[in-house]
Amino acid sequence: MALRHHAVSAIGRDRPGIVADLAAVLLDLGANVEDVATSVLRGHFAIMLLASAPAEVDRHTLEGALQPLRGADLEIATWEVDAGIEATDATHVLAVYGPDHTGIVHAVARALARLRVNIQDMVCRLHDGDPPLYVLTVEVAVPGGVEPDGVRDEVVAAVSGMGLQATLSPVDRTDL
Repeated sequence: MALRHHAVSAIGRDRPGIVADLAAVLLDLGANVEDVATSVLRGHFAIMLLASAPAEVDRHTLEGALQPLRGADLEIATWEVDAGIEATDATHVLAVYGPDHTGIVHAVARALARLRVNIQDMVCRLHDGDPPLYVLTVEVAVPGGVEPDGVRDEVVAAVSGMGLQATLSPVDRTDL
């Protein structure tokens, strides 16, 4: 059976039922949810998902089916995506932590980009306290030919002026 692949993102005021509502629409269209990432960001729910659907479910059909869920408290966007793109798995987990500063995400992302290290997943949290603690956790794919110690050193150099620390650990596939 021919399939179309769709990406859907939504963000809005957090409330119970957002995932259930989105999943119901996709189920009604015969779509299979393949990958999902969700988070609550300071009281706002965010979701990104990839779903495969029967070929007759084009972007226009999907957007029409999702329309009743849109409102003042929920924004939704859709795209058709290429299913043939090869995915890369994370090889390492990078943790950066310390006092909060403007520019932490930029400094870390720029250091990783210089080494052609791909960010697979990223979570940042500002934890209350005196002083507040900023924690950035990034799953990355370190390409062949790039030394993990060099990645860690590059990130440490990028954030050292901010008083932050960084660790890099290999992903243990046996824990998955």
